[in-house]
Formats: sequence, structure tokens, C-alpha cells
Amino acid sequence: MWWDAAQASINMGVIPMPVTDTLIELIKTIVDEREARFISRLSKPMNLDEIRQTTDLANDELVEILEKLMAKGVITGISSKTTGIVVYRLLPPIPGLFEFTLMRGETTAREKKLAGLFHRLFHEISEMVQINYEPIVDFLRTVPPITRVIPVEQEIGPEKDDVLPYEDVRKIIDRFEKIAVSTCYCRHEKDLLGDPCKVTRERENCFIFGQTAEFVIQYHFGRPVSKEEALAIMNKARNDGLVHKAFHVKQDIRNEEYAICNCCRCCCGTFQIYHLGGAPMQSYSSYLAVAKSLECTGCGICLEKCPMEAIRLAEEAAVIDEKKCIGCGVCADQCPVSAITLARTGIRDVFVPPPRKKSKA
Repeated sequence: MWWDAAQASINMGVIPMPVTDTLIELIKTIVDEREARFISRLSKPMNLDEIRQTTDLANDELVEILEKLMAKGVITGISSKTTGIVVYRLLPPIPGLFEFTLMRGETTAREKKLAGLFHRLFHEISEMVQINYEPIVDFLRTVPPITRVIPVEQEIGPEKDDVLPYEDVRKIIDRFEKIAVSTCYCRHEKDLLGDPCKVTRERENCFIFGQTAEFVIQYHFGRPVSKEEALAIMNKARNDGLVHKAFHVKQDIRNEEYAICNCCRCCCGTFQIYHLGGAPMQSYSSYLAVAKSLECTGCGICLEKCPMEAIRLAEEAAVIDEKKCIGCGVCADQCPVSAITLARTGIRDVFVPPPRKKSKA
């Protein structure tokens, strides 16, 4: 039962992972046995009528268990834009359960246990990848990115007619009437582990849009904000040197965004597991950083701020490693003498293999 529930959750995501004792313990911490049996039968997103065909629960019992699982952040129930019918989706471990079980910012013993289990899971995944590095990395090259980097420089530079809406965070925010903000689950995990963020003191800076925002607000995973407040929070994130990462409906950048995270190297899941050697840094991007050596003073701020360690100093000037640059623009924004700019590349799939770790043997 527990193994089946864990496998069902994995099957709903795009990140492959094995069922481990840690993952099973996570599921046990979040749901009870009745709920585990229920979610083990959810093999795809389904509406209420489709779910009824998979269970012998009476209608009121079915509605009750769905409500409990949505309140726990195990299942989302979001209305289809085309039909208006609510579609229920079991969340995968990452991204999914990790975010929703921690995004309320609660600090009970349950949340502390979950933080420890997710921390252990990240390390287990990294160890498994390192042991089977080549075949796993080769396989991961076939998995499409789940995020898209939005360059921060576009927000601070002068308005340009040729800047596309999906490249400008202000235009993305302006498209949505319903916006929610939640506690950053990644930084909250680190807080619970006693290892707070080294980049920002802000915690409430993860954004959710549209119908997903309605769900988040209804079940108290976040609170509604105006466009003006959203932009103010985003501006603070930019000033702190955070990376804007967007999530698109069905992981398709042709679809609208449903969330934007503001990421740092020390806390955020994608950077965390990359630097642990457990997953590639893979994302869609439209830019590359370009250093102007004659203007660079060699202060080293860009080296400190770059979340990908894609910059080095050579002859007291910054040099960009284009193979590792994700085009986030943090270096350009933080450079005190404007010696780094962003060059538009068009949409590209950035794939940076995870670092190889030396064997402890």
C-alpha cells in the first residue's frame, strides 16, 4: 500500500526516482492508510466522475477524502479553463509534495520532520546519481525542463518594445487578475533545519497565478496580493540577487505561467540538488551573460553572486563559462560598474550536468 502510494506520486511527475524508505516515510508522515490506498489508484489527472470509477467510496466519503488531501497539499483540484470542470491531480514528490507541504510556513513537529526527510531524500538521490552517473545523466538529457529562467535585467532596464511578455516579469504579473504569494518552501525547509538562507531575509516571495492561485488561496497555502504588492516583492527579490524561475502549465513554455519562484543557490531545490550532484541544472532560457573585460574592475562580486559558479577571474577580469550560464542576469544586475550585460539568444534548453563528486573510498 505505502509503496504503491509512493510510486503513484512518482508516476505523476517528470523527475524519475526510485521508491526508497525515505520516500515511504514521507508519504506516511503526510497521509494516513486510508488516504494512501486512495491515492495509489490515481494514475492520471481526473475529474470527479472519473475518480468515482476507481473507488467504491460513497459520494460524501469521496468528497471528504478529496477535501482532506487537498488541504494537506497532496492533491490539487483546479478548474479546467476550457470546460470549467474541476480536475484533480496527485502531486509528485518534487516538484509537488515538497512545495505544498511546506509553503504555509508552519513550524510544528510534522513540518520539521518533513524538512529532515526531504533533506535526506535530496542526498539519497544525489548518491544514486553519482554511483550511476553516465547512464542517468544521459537519460536526463531526454527529460524536458520544468522551469524557465526570466532574466532580472529586463525588469531594471529601460522599457524596450522588442521585449516579449514572457521575458519581462512585470508583463507576466500584469496578465493575471488573481495572484497569490506564499512562503518560500525551500528557504522554510532550511529554516526548519537550522540553516537559514545566506542571500535574503525575505521568506514570502513565491508567486502563484490564475486558477492555481485560486486553489492556493482557498486552501490557505498562500494569500492574495495586488499587482503592485507583487511587483514590490519581486523588486526586493531582484535587489537581493535572486533568480526568477517560471513554471508553465503542463511544462510547456507555449502555455501561460502558473508560478514564479525567486531562487538562491543555498536553499532552492533545483540549485541545491544540482550542487549536491544529484540532478542537472536544466531550464529554458533566452539569454547569456557577456563580460566586458575592459570595463571590469575584478571586484569579484559576480563570482560571489552567480548561483551556477559560471564566472571566474582571469587577469583580473570576469570570464563567463557559457556552458554553465543560465542567463538569469543576476551578475549583470549586481555588477557595480555595469561590466556585464545580457545577450539575447532566443529560447534554448540549458543543460548543465551535475558536478562529479570524488569518491569517499
